[in-house]
Amino acid sequence: MSLTAVTMKHVKLTGGPLKEAMDLNAEVLLLLEPDKLLSRFREYAGLTPKAPIYEKGWENAGVAGHSLGHYLSACSMMAASGDERFKPIVDYIVEELAECQNAHGDGFLSAIPRGKKIFQEVKSGDIRTLGFDLNGGWAPLYTMHKLYAGLRDAYRLTGNGQALVVEEKLGRWLVDVFAALNDEQMQLVLRCEYGGINEVLADLAADTGDAVFGELADRMYHRLLLDPLTEGRDELSGFHANTQIPKIIGAARQFEIAGEPKYKRIAEHFWDFVVHDHSYVIGGNSLNEHFGDPGQLNLCLSEGTCETCNTYNMLKLTKHLFGWHALAEQADYYEKAMYNHILASQHKQDGRVVYCLSLEMGGHKRFQTLLEDFTCCYGTGMENHASYGGGIYYEGENDLFVAQYAPSELHWERHGATIVQETAYPLDGRIRLTVRAAADAEFTLHVRYPYWASQGISIRINGNEEAVSGRQPSSFVPLRRKWKDGDCVEIELPMSIRTEAMPDNASRIALLRGPLVLAGDLGELAADAGAPTTVLIKQGENELLQSFQELADEPGVYRLTGANEEGDVRLVPFYRLYDRRYTVYWDLFTPEQWDQEKRRYIEALATNRKWDHRTVVFIQPGEMQPERDYEFQGENSHVGEMFGRKFREAWLNGWFSCRIDVLPDEPAELVLTLATIVEPVNRYDVLLDGRALGEPIETLEDEVNRFVQVRYPIPAEWTAGKSRMTLRFQSRTDRKIARVFGIRVLRPEN
Repeated sequence: MSLTAVTMKHVKLTGGPLKEAMDLNAEVLLLLEPDKLLSRFREYAGLTPKAPIYEKGWENAGVAGHSLGHYLSACSMMAASGDERFKPIVDYIVEELAECQNAHGDGFLSAIPRGKKIFQEVKSGDIRTLGFDLNGGWAPLYTMHKLYAGLRDAYRLTGNGQALVVEEKLGRWLVDVFAALNDEQMQLVLRCEYGGINEVLADLAADTGDAVFGELADRMYHRLLLDPLTEGRDELSGFHANTQIPKIIGAARQFEIAGEPKYKRIAEHFWDFVVHDHSYVIGGNSLNEHFGDPGQLNLCLSEGTCETCNTYNMLKLTKHLFGWHALAEQADYYEKAMYNHILASQHKQDGRVVYCLSLEMGGHKRFQTLLEDFTCCYGTGMENHASYGGGIYYEGENDLFVAQYAPSELHWERHGATIVQETAYPLDGRIRLTVRAAADAEFTLHVRYPYWASQGISIRINGNEEAVSGRQPSSFVPLRRKWKDGDCVEIELPMSIRTEAMPDNASRIALLRGPLVLAGDLGELAADAGAPTTVLIKQGENELLQSFQELADEPGVYRLTGANEEGDVRLVPFYRLYDRRYTVYWDLFTPEQWDQEKRRYIEALATNRKWDHRTVVFIQPGEMQPERDYEFQGENSHVGEMFGRKFREAWLNGWFSCRIDVLPDEPAELVLTLATIVEPVNRYDVLLDGRALGEPIETLEDEVNRFVQVRYPIPAEWTAGKSRMTLRFQSRTDRKIARVFGIRVLRPEN
């Protein structure tokens, strides 16, 4: 069965949290000034800008112009959804882009600094590339992808024919850029992030009927990533996540247009790997923007979890796969990620969005600044909250799938019917679907029986109970009949609280009710209460699940009584929390287990106190002042935060270094604080003034297994005549460097 998502042109949200988020996002979109986003397009076309650029954030950097592409897509979505304020904005932007393109005269169009020169060099075969750098430009094909996508959406969603004309000219220019390059040169280009350029080229082939664009899409095949996926191998560890997902969306689109089976295998395998082995309970993935090892999430909780762009793209990929297979598992994932990541990524008062959605235990959401940051997730954030209507209903010839539950109206042109969905979902599991039709219509209505509905599903049609025996959660219930005007389907899905454990730690759990993740509300950001408690102390899961009380005046909010030594905990749907500290994951202990862990914690503190008097220097990586003081340098390295502490790490073929204090002519010990021995030291080299330190002499667990202390000896002859030395962490081929939370030098023990 082949299905197509019903676009937002035919779906109207009528209430609930998705509608609230969409309305708030609309006001944020209207704050943006198109002429500022168009400023560099005009400047680089030799035209006078009508307004200055936005001076802060990524729009004043190498990816300038990417925000305009996202903005054009988001405004097109809003216009298609019936908001009349946005069609004039779409038309104006397209007219301006056409003027800029005509001024260039060769089909080119861009706001990328040195953009034309970069692509002229590439065309000539002069290709210099790194992961995010192509000939000195910051991922120029990534930025171009956003522009193509914006033009495509303006054409498809609003009917703006000029947008297709501009996009086609831009496409022919790109075909010319790559025409003379051989396959090895193409692979060199594709080492730099290129977004989903293969997707928009495939779409352009479909919209114009010209196969030349599909042929170029086929050449945008990154072998390093895609070949293992065709064979069903998960080799994602260490890859920058959002660099890869758009490539897979492109592969899915290429399969749909050309029918090449390998593209289908790529998309299916990738989706399975990411959803089952790399995703957290909220449906998001990645730590500090990268994939880790499959199934290893327990010690990957920090402020840098779950880049929002990743989930934006995973939802797009899921829509493709659902169209092929109509699997409830795919719709279940879409629900999880939409309600618990995408909806949770927006500030509910001012519409700001997050870059990464922190799952740090005791962390908080870090929202970006309106009209300033213009990051990738700022851009996808514009689209996220404009696109909710596009993933609720799917249609076949005589089939209609209700894939998501949300208050909405579907105008189904194929059968001349309107489906009205009324519900208080996701807080309540009762849904009413009413058919409005001028004439009887025969089709099968498929309603989703979610994976979480362990207490069953009941369905009534016009008050009569429908047989659902034998049906299991994570399936669709087909209802075939000749539907009449006024027919009513009532669905009831009892909701209960349950737990979901980390794949690699059964005692680290999240709490959920129905489709929603419940987060522990740990207080205001400004509260100076020290480290929050993120443990639950109960005699097992049964006692835990019997300890919840719903608050009468706050639907969907619960009190967990006697949660831990500090008393009760307030649990709130994660999407509703902002400007508060929280935890999504908890460590569950019996009282006896907690007594043991408390002792270990105290012993770890005693070890730290013993080290204090021996410490020559302690350096906290990831913090600005220490990194300045100790001269940190590096490549493909970045900082993050986990368990309330900053860290620095490096990914594939990266390194970082700093200057450390030592005592001249004396032996010493180097102590590194790491997150876990899951990231073994043999993946990278630790060097002191260019000499490898070798194997550590001791590894000590610390602070309830959250950290390990790895100790290395430093011989006296190495420190001869020196008071400072260079400590360097160097990854080995295609491996990563563990998160380093602390660097300590100890003098000899007396």
